[in-house]
Amino acid sequence: MFAAPYLGSNYDTIFFVFVFGAARALLVWLQEVLAVRAALASKVQLRAAFLAAVNGLGPGWLAGRNVSDVALLATHRIDALDAYFSRFLPSLIGTGLVTPLMTLAIFGQDFWSGVIVLCTLPLIPLFMIFIGWATQDVQRRQLGALNTLASHFTDVLRGLTTLRVFGRLNHQVEAIRANSEAFRKRTMKVLRMSFLSGLALEVGSSLAVALVAVSIGLRLIDGSIALGPGLFALLLAPEAFLPIRQVGTNFHASNEGVAASAELLDAIDAAALTPPTNESKLAARFEPGLVNQLVGPSGAGKTTTLNRLRSELGVASVAWMPQRSALLTGTVLANIVGPAENPDAPSLTEALALAALDDVDLQLRVSDASTNMSGGQLQRVALARAFYRCLSSNTDWLILDEPLSALDAKCSARVSESLQRFALAGKRVVVASHQPLAISVKEMQVTDV
Repeated sequence: MFAAPYLGSNYDTIFFVFVFGAARALLVWLQEVLAVRAALASKVQLRAAFLAAVNGLGPGWLAGRNVSDVALLATHRIDALDAYFSRFLPSLIGTGLVTPLMTLAIFGQDFWSGVIVLCTLPLIPLFMIFIGWATQDVQRRQLGALNTLASHFTDVLRGLTTLRVFGRLNHQVEAIRANSEAFRKRTMKVLRMSFLSGLALEVGSSLAVALVAVSIGLRLIDGSIALGPGLFALLLAPEAFLPIRQVGTNFHASNEGVAASAELLDAIDAAALTPPTNESKLAARFEPGLVNQLVGPSGAGKTTTLNRLRSELGVASVAWMPQRSALLTGTVLANIVGPAENPDAPSLTEALALAALDDVDLQLRVSDASTNMSGGQLQRVALARAFYRCLSSNTDWLILDEPLSALDAKCSARVSESLQRFALAGKRVVVASHQPLAISVKEMQVTDV
């Protein structure tokens, strides 16, 4: 009987509360959407810049790093920047905008409540600093455990066939289990510290709001403040602390991303500081029109010299065959031409002939652990890959590391003639090989280069 008049007299107030509540929910949703999109765009740009930097720094830079660490940085650790871009940065900006406005609004209604808020706000960053010091070492150890796990797992995958031959697979399973358990424990420690941080921030902000509430209550009793301004200040006090609490909460979630971004930017800066050189003092030693063969005993530095040459020239101008070639999962054709849907057919046909690869089905499925190809066939696939790149991309340099080590005499003679054809076509051909080439070459002692 009394509900209808009450609701009718406060209809406008209820309506505006509903409208502003819905507007706030919509703004929060819009902020989340824009933050996620911005994070995605930032990650795409960072990943592209990092890969370009790795490509520019070349094999000399990669040689001093674990390949799995670089792969982990380009994938999982860049993805960890989601929390940094979509949560930490927006909450940091919100703190700089919302907290001062809320504090000024509280001052406008109740001076003493504003003083309490202004005096207690610095306690939250102080808690964050103390907890940050405590969690820094734990998070660093957690990242180290992740890198160890990734590196060990990658090494096991590469040596899977060898481990199976020598019956060491079970031992590696136990080692991976132990590394995984160490990573789990480190992660749980980080989570415990994160929950402790959240609890400390909640307690600090709750005590500050409680001080405001007690102050308002006492002054309401003695009549020194009206109910309206006191209630307004009490409702805004939690809003003044909310953004800075979110900064503390999101800081731990974004810490891995921050550490990853530092490594990413170091690599990008290193690539920016490395001047591109198409001709270098080392490159000038190798003559066009000839097959330049690096000779010397094992361990003399032939592969190191080739890697230094590639770094100086830039990857884009070099067709390269490493000493230990690997097969990618897919067909033989895809291993030669890459993921291109429409390969250069004339260049492919010529590359197959030059590499003497006429006994392998191009649609044969292979992988890094394939046993359906001999060592000589695998080496000729790698040769065809280098020849195809040189022909289709018109690179100036063809650099091969031990291209004949697994070939018989007939195939070695054909490949040697192919190298001479590239040299006569104006390419600079550099070969490191213990096996003699069946053509005229310019021999260069690696110690003299």
